[in-house]
Amino acid sequence: MLLLGIFCLFTSFGLVLNFVNQTWIYVPWAISFALMTGAFSMVWAYAGFRRLVWVMVILFPIQFAVSMLIGNMMRRNVPAYDQMDFSRKAVTDKLVIEGVFAMFSIIAGYALVVGFIRKEGARIFATTAEVKLAAEVHHALVPAISEKLSGYEIYGISIPSGQIGGDLVDVAEQGRQWTAYVADVAGHGVPAGMIMAMVKSATRMRPPNGAGLPVLLAELNRVLLSTSAPNVFVTFACITGAEGSNLRFALAGHLPVLHYRNRLQIVEEKLVRNLPLAIVADAQFEDGYIECEQGDVLAILTDGLTESADSKGHELGLEPLKEVLLKSAKNPLQQISTALRQRSLQQGKQVDDQTVLLVRRGLPV
Repeated sequence: MLLLGIFCLFTSFGLVLNFVNQTWIYVPWAISFALMTGAFSMVWAYAGFRRLVWVMVILFPIQFAVSMLIGNMMRRNVPAYDQMDFSRKAVTDKLVIEGVFAMFSIIAGYALVVGFIRKEGARIFATTAEVKLAAEVHHALVPAISEKLSGYEIYGISIPSGQIGGDLVDVAEQGRQWTAYVADVAGHGVPAGMIMAMVKSATRMRPPNGAGLPVLLAELNRVLLSTSAPNVFVTFACITGAEGSNLRFALAGHLPVLHYRNRLQIVEEKLVRNLPLAIVADAQFEDGYIECEQGDVLAILTDGLTESADSKGHELGLEPLKEVLLKSAKNPLQQISTALRQRSLQQGKQVDDQTVLLVRRGLPV
């Protein structure tokens, strides 16, 4: 529709050129020249939209050659000046025919371009409304969490790179037991957000108490394989516990858990190697053990923080974030989260969802 509009508009432009040049061209030749101008303009526009530079390079000499050819043919077929009919009627007829043709070309071109704008505008605004609605759903599904459960402080926040993110942070309770987790769905936008919603639903419907984290990961793996596209996978990290210092954790293709040990004033990496979810149907999963003493802080991060890169492409990695955690571990959890994200943004702009989950065992009152 847009290309036809361009054709009509530049066809009328070709007739205007005849008026400006002040040359006497018979009506059939004038209209032929105008149609040629519109056709070449349409090809130029198509090549520009598609960024076909090679077409532009070829098109220029072709248009020049065709213009010269048509010009020579018109000059050979135009009678001598003293044989031309410059009567009032002849001139009036010529101007009326070419003017009406130009007028209808302009009207048709305008109608086509406006129709294209209305059609694309309706499509874009509809998509924008859907994305806005999906973003609102995302914010409802992934709010910032701040809980105190069984002697532990839990704080989590997810900052999407766009309106809709694929990261998920959540904490689920079952009796006196809690499970805090982070999921990172491959990709961005609405599809990733839909998978994220499925992960949250499936995690909150985990088996009753007594079923460990390997069972949870195996069930999530089964659900995602049966409902998601073949090229979708999810990295997952979770910590579960109740009262006391004994915590279990599991990772599925995720970054290690960072463990700030208050007594030793160090930050350790806790790692259990498992495949990401939704890759292998019969994957087996293992979990690990963490002795969380009073004042210790556990941090789960997504690669949106570690993979931020500077202008030379150097990624941040885990070590600078471990230093930030070590320096700020005694601050409120929200301040620790802010410090971690600020360090990531110092390295480079955010290009992926950034999610932080922090768990701290409280000191005795």
